[in-house]
Amino acid sequence: MAEHNKELPKIAEIDELGNGTKSEVLSSAQRARIERNRLKARALRDARLVQRPNTDGGPRPAPAPDTGGGFLPDEEAAPAQRPVAPPAPIVDPTERPHCQDCERPFAQSYLFDTFGHPVCDECRDDDGAHALVTRTEARAAFLLKDCDLDLRPPPLRCVRRRNPHGSRLGDMRLYLRAQVEERARLVWGSERALEEERERREEARARSRHNTTARRLRALRMDVRSSLFDRTRALHTHDFGPERYDEAADQYSRVCTDCGHVETYEKM
Repeated sequence: MAEHNKELPKIAEIDELGNGTKSEVLSSAQRARIERNRLKARALRDARLVQRPNTDGGPRPAPAPDTGGGFLPDEEAAPAQRPVAPPAPIVDPTERPHCQDCERPFAQSYLFDTFGHPVCDECRDDDGAHALVTRTEARAAFLLKDCDLDLRPPPLRCVRRRNPHGSRLGDMRLYLRAQVEERARLVWGSERALEEERERREEARARSRHNTTARRLRALRMDVRSSLFDRTRALHTHDFGPERYDEAADQYSRVCTDCGHVETYEKM
């Protein structure tokens, strides 16, 4: 256990030496380093639980609950998922990726290790392009389907978090906003085409709401008319002719051949 705990400082030293001179760490870089250390601690803990031999042949006792100390996560890993250690820093300077924002090489970053997005920790923007969006938001705001996220090559990488609405709903899948926007431009061709599709769908929803309200008002007026009708005088039995459909009003009507009474109605 002591050997595993000593690996985290070594990786951090390689990261600082690999980036060159030691510079002032921004708040975003601190959050990225904390996230990496948390994932490493979780992987080491899960690896010890999986590889620990069971000598008595009985069921393995449940692990002790997490107290929240150190970098251990709040949630436990799913039993079916095997722990995957985060990638190690790239030591060879010739193989290091370059940040697409500052164009400087880096040995390791949270966005690159988690999403494959070549941005260093110093350029990470958690409130902008590097924010995390849920799968529902990716489908609603960017008009993407599940196949666009999972099947269209390359599939978008995501991180899983516990659903705040309840554990029975399953884990949330969070995607990188910059990658979701790029996938939306790839699917729709351009940002202008995406915006036009948004406007078209909003107009269709508005028309649907208007038609629903109009149908309810017509049904209410018909109920009021029927309640005011004096049924004691309704001795005549109507003999209606063929029905007619009014496309503008979206309703049917038929006329009594004897008294000329017009009856309007809708069909579901």
